[in-house]
Amino acid sequence: MSSSSFSPGSTFSGYIVRATHPLPELNATLIELRHQVTGARHVHIQTQDRNNLCAIGFRTPPADSSGVAHILEHTTLCGSRRFPVRDPFFAMIKRSLNTFMNAMTASDWTFYPFASQNPQDVRNLLSIYLDATFFPLLREEDFRQEGHRLEFTDPGDPSTPLLRRGIVYNEMQGAMASPSSLLSRRMSRALYPHTTYHFNSGGEPAEIPKLTWEELRAFHDDYYHPANAWFFTYGNLPLEGHLQQIQEEVLCHFGPRQVESAIPPETRLAAPRQVVESYPVANAETAEKKTFVQVGWLTCDVVDSFERLALSLLSSLLIGNPAAPLYRALLESRLGENLAPGCGYHDDNRTTAFTVGLQGCSSASAAEVEPLILATLAAVAEQGFTPERIAGAIQRLEFEHREVTGNSYPYALSLLFRMLGPWLHNDDPLSGLQLGANLARLRQEIAAGPFLQNLIQRWFLDNPHRVTLILAPDAGLRAREEAANAAELQRIKAGLPAAAVQVLVTAAQQLQAEQEREQDLSSLPTLTRADIPRAEEVFAPLEGTVEQGIAHFVAPTNGIGYVAGNFAADRVPPALRPLLPLWCALLPQIGAAGSSYVQIAERIEAQTGGISFACEILDDLHSLQRFTPVIALRGKALLPLQEALYTLLGDLCTAPDFSDLERLSTLLGQVQANLENSIVTAGHSYAARAAAAHLTVAARQREEWGGISLLQRVRSLAGSAGTLDRFAGDLAAITAALVDASTLRLGVTAESGKFAAIDTPLYHFRQRLPLLPASHSVPSLLSAQPVRLGWSFNTPVNFVAQVWTGVPLTHPDGAALSLLAKMLRAAYLHREIREKGGAYGGMASYDTETGLFSCLSYRDPHLLRTLEVFVAAAQWGAKGGFSAADLEEALLAVFADLDRPLSPGGRGAQEFANWQQGLTLEIRQECRDRLLAVTRSDLMRVAELYLLEQRRQSAISVIASEETLLRANAETKEQPFTIARI
Repeated sequence: MSSSSFSPGSTFSGYIVRATHPLPELNATLIELRHQVTGARHVHIQTQDRNNLCAIGFRTPPADSSGVAHILEHTTLCGSRRFPVRDPFFAMIKRSLNTFMNAMTASDWTFYPFASQNPQDVRNLLSIYLDATFFPLLREEDFRQEGHRLEFTDPGDPSTPLLRRGIVYNEMQGAMASPSSLLSRRMSRALYPHTTYHFNSGGEPAEIPKLTWEELRAFHDDYYHPANAWFFTYGNLPLEGHLQQIQEEVLCHFGPRQVESAIPPETRLAAPRQVVESYPVANAETAEKKTFVQVGWLTCDVVDSFERLALSLLSSLLIGNPAAPLYRALLESRLGENLAPGCGYHDDNRTTAFTVGLQGCSSASAAEVEPLILATLAAVAEQGFTPERIAGAIQRLEFEHREVTGNSYPYALSLLFRMLGPWLHNDDPLSGLQLGANLARLRQEIAAGPFLQNLIQRWFLDNPHRVTLILAPDAGLRAREEAANAAELQRIKAGLPAAAVQVLVTAAQQLQAEQEREQDLSSLPTLTRADIPRAEEVFAPLEGTVEQGIAHFVAPTNGIGYVAGNFAADRVPPALRPLLPLWCALLPQIGAAGSSYVQIAERIEAQTGGISFACEILDDLHSLQRFTPVIALRGKALLPLQEALYTLLGDLCTAPDFSDLERLSTLLGQVQANLENSIVTAGHSYAARAAAAHLTVAARQREEWGGISLLQRVRSLAGSAGTLDRFAGDLAAITAALVDASTLRLGVTAESGKFAAIDTPLYHFRQRLPLLPASHSVPSLLSAQPVRLGWSFNTPVNFVAQVWTGVPLTHPDGAALSLLAKMLRAAYLHREIREKGGAYGGMASYDTETGLFSCLSYRDPHLLRTLEVFVAAAQWGAKGGFSAADLEEALLAVFADLDRPLSPGGRGAQEFANWQQGLTLEIRQECRDRLLAVTRSDLMRVAELYLLEQRRQSAISVIASEETLLRANAETKEQPFTIARI
């Protein structure tokens, strides 16, 4: 049925159509419905996209920081009325071809989204999600596993110390150890003193233990009702099918109800406030230049769609790029090293906000940040913005609105987040998806007078609802918190009567028994290998032939042209090669060809959708000892702006200006701050990279370019003027060695028939590049070295990685190793590391291109136990402890990853990478056929051969606190960890 059938007033499966809105800029139609009995809201975006997304959401405003909404999000997915298994969510991950599955809790909502390209899969997953959210079992043991519990260190021995355990409890310990996360939570607490945003919906570790199981169940009863539900569907599947399934499986069981979940506007402060908070740093760390300062203002109500758009534009003009006046003033002041995390305009809360500030400040300079921000805003309010800057910022807004994204998550999810704030709080799903009328009005207002200056005056200079937050390092804070927690647990233990002790022991035994109980998954729907497409589908086919190193790929890019290019990095002398990631990071942020860095930033904003450079590795398909290092350039622009895009690329590649040492110093500080922030959120990746660097030469290069050693290298460059001068010379030498027309290969992606707008400026770009004599250096070979690395870092939870060497992509055993990794993750590590161990995640992965097999844990309270689990998992696989169903589910999981859809630009970039690597469609099909042919004996054999027999040749790397590492060395029966500080 077409969207025209859904005329306002028509009814389907108990729903009435409220409105139908064409979205020509998105090639889609939005249909807005309301369930007639329960009042459930439903928005459907009808498109030709096969990657269908469904999401079920609830407004869930917490009244405290116990994490009730977050823990409920976890426990709803622990079994339901129709699917009474312990973990249907994770079970379905391996029983489907989903392209996305998750659940997420924000400050005032909880959403459960999933996506799939398979129609039956969508129906299966919708059944699981509907039953989980509306009819969960919410068993007490699930609350104890997912939320929090008291348990003896040895659960069966009351003489051992009492501990707090729980997946969310450990997750939030890790999250709140990140100063960037803490900054956001504390700013929200100060900026919203009277509404739900004052509380930490994820849960404060000190408050989580106060939540009871009964309170969790009451929260579900209060808020998980259709009257408080927001349904979202997207894609090419018929809407009628979604409506009928939701009606039959959920809505017909409910009647009307009044749910009190609406969030009032925040009460305005009468005067600005300053708040000082602290965060823990390790005792060995210097506290100098570790202070965060952020200034936040409460701005307009979310119901005002025009004001939201105006503030979004103003935010971009003030801090959107290095040319923006507030961005420049803050960075050039040298009061800090980088903009504070989370700067910008935030329009997802009921009352919106703008925040800006610095990280990496000294205690002395922290007091100067707020006056600088206010003085800069006053100057901008006086002077305004140039018409060119305004036009550039509007161009970027329009570009972002038009571009179809979705490489890391479904494009539909970005549309949902764009509309969510006004939809939840104002029943307005449309304004976030339509720029048209508001943008036209915005242009008129700007042309008529000092509109933007007045906006600054009203919302920033004259607005008393302003909070200045200073987040300062405290070397003793963690020790005090841990001592207080230990004392509290000792007090609780001392006060436990014998009966209560036995209750804890019995509860622990019951939880363990439940975790180990074999699950009957027969109630869960599943796909089979028959649902897996036998042949790979090419979504960005090559148009014509490759000429002069240029390939054209066809994709529905919505009027945008994308370019991907590779320079040969092996032309760069080995001594300079470690600096290549810095060359890539700095190049788009400096001056070039007579333009200052400010002018370059303005050109990038006004003329493109972005330009970037990155270090990449093309792994050899036949050998783990060979690889091709490349410097990848990426760019995108609307088709009428292709000439400007390639002129910019030519300026940056042929005439970069590294002579501004002050600018280089500022940029290095930003890079360092970003790397340090990422350790807490991606510690497992850093640990794995450090381990892998001792196994293959390509992994060693990856670690040098994107691991802990890169952070250490950046720190070493933050020194004297002489150091910066040498660094500038090295960057210039890299340019002279790297930029070479003869080694450059290019792939451009656009719609068929649109390449004429690209080819001429692309040709002129290539003509500008120098032709250099052939030259390259061969990296030295690497013999695998077993290591046990301990990286000391300020974290209360651990990141554990063990990495083994596998085989190159074309080796027949690669298929079995891929399936083994999926099976170990889903059928063993999840239970042992997450459910039993309390870590936020336990994972296994096999990368067919790098040939490396990894077992990982994320935000893990354990260390040595986790390494024992990794070995036990390998033994389990080698002994054939898995079922035939486990093998089939692993196969589905592998193909779900293999066939995951990409954005149009991402499709072209992927095909370009395949072409560069020699990864032909024929080779990819052979790999696909091998996956489908893997047997049980194959899995047992590769587990024995690669994981068990080579266990002593594997590499182990752990990120943990120094105290944890020292304790592990004292307890381990293996070789001790070599400890180094990050």
